Amino acid sequence: ITAAEGPAALSRALALNVPQVYVSSLPLQALITQADTPPREMPKGQSFERTDLEGFVAPEGPVQTGLAEMWSTLLGVSPVGADDSFFDLGGHSLIAVRLFAAVKREYGVEFPISVLFEAPTIADIAARITEQTGEIVDTDTADTETSKPRFIHLVPLNEVKPTQAAPLFVVAGMFGNVLNLRHLALQFADARAVYGLQARGLIGDSAPHDTIAAAAKDYIAEIRQVQAHGPYLLSGFSGGGITAYEMARQLKSAGEEVAVLALLDTPLPVRPSLSKPDKARIKIAELREKGPRYLLEWAQNRIAWEKSKREGYVEDTAGAQFNNTKIEAAFLRAVGQYQTPDWDGAMILLRPALDRRFKVGGGNWVSEAREYVFDDNEWTQFAPHVRVIEVPGDHDSMVLSPNVVVMAAELREVIFEALDTQAPRQATAAE
Repeated sequence: ITAAEGPAALSRALALNVPQVYVSSLPLQALITQADTPPREMPKGQSFERTDLEGFVAPEGPVQTGLAEMWSTLLGVSPVGADDSFFDLGGHSLIAVRLFAAVKREYGVEFPISVLFEAPTIADIAARITEQTGEIVDTDTADTETSKPRFIHLVPLNEVKPTQAAPLFVVAGMFGNVLNLRHLALQFADARAVYGLQARGLIGDSAPHDTIAAAAKDYIAEIRQVQAHGPYLLSGFSGGGITAYEMARQLKSAGEEVAVLALLDTPLPVRPSLSKPDKARIKIAELREKGPRYLLEWAQNRIAWEKSKREGYVEDTAGAQFNNTKIEAAFLRAVGQYQTPDWDGAMILLRPALDRRFKVGGGNWVSEAREYVFDDNEWTQFAPHVRVIEVPGDHDSMVLSPNVVVMAAELREVIFEALDTQAPRQATAAE
């Protein structure tokens, strides 16, 4: 969008008088088509030629050269330099999965894609590959890498040093992948370190945690290597908020202070099932809305569901890097047996606007996904001091740009208020 078009677009957007406006340089239909199209590799020979190559550093050696070819193919950008950042070139989680699957095939080494936070460039990844394959590595790089503690769960999501301020720790959602938390971390890149906590078993053969309590215990062991004592700032996205909740309980039991416990649209460990009367109310409402077409849709959905049960689910692992199915199954088993304890401290629930699709019995509402929705996600029964803050977006997009800007601002304010009442002490492992 040009500088001349910007003010005119902004004026039109403000004149709409609606709560949220998205402005794009693409026509609406083209934007929808682009969003609905899954990422794919650029056809061979087709890429965006870069014109601004100031400071460009050409790849050196077979590993860097091979990686640059992979990046160029997957990202559709040419040429790719040794010091170019994966994220700056438009990389995201789906491309990262294919990238590291290609790295495994070509070099026989396996990395979690969270390594991109610590090693975002061709040169960085090449150093990690040669370190594992036993090839010659630059001495300075090798010393730097080996001097860093290696974590299973803890992933630094921005480049802020933890000694600047108390770090914010965010537990990944149900699938254990922290990459979608990068947008949130960047909102704190001016002053506060943000660490993601990823699931065990995300790659490789390690077994996922069997219980929420065990996961929380291991996560705490690693965050204490960064911050030895509280006050702690804990958060968790979606299902990860349940683990953050348990971490807060364990830290408090150990005599530590949890200044902030912020759940990002986290549901209860076990949601209430729809009652038979409410299921009937929903079917009646859809029949009135859609007429005979609803019966046809219901029959088609039922047939598809029965077919999927007979055929079973076969995971496509050809290009995948994550053990998504294994992580999800373990998480669901763990939350199914988790006995939610009471929490008498402050707690924040940041969530998007409720999807009130169907009005059912008892004045309750049900979402399009056929789940009961409540203002507090029903957490008040366990955490009576929970405060709800509504943020833009939906469950997935609330942690992505541009919606995450608003959520991060709310979270900043929560942290400021909490730490304003705390002692200035911020003990870290470095001290």
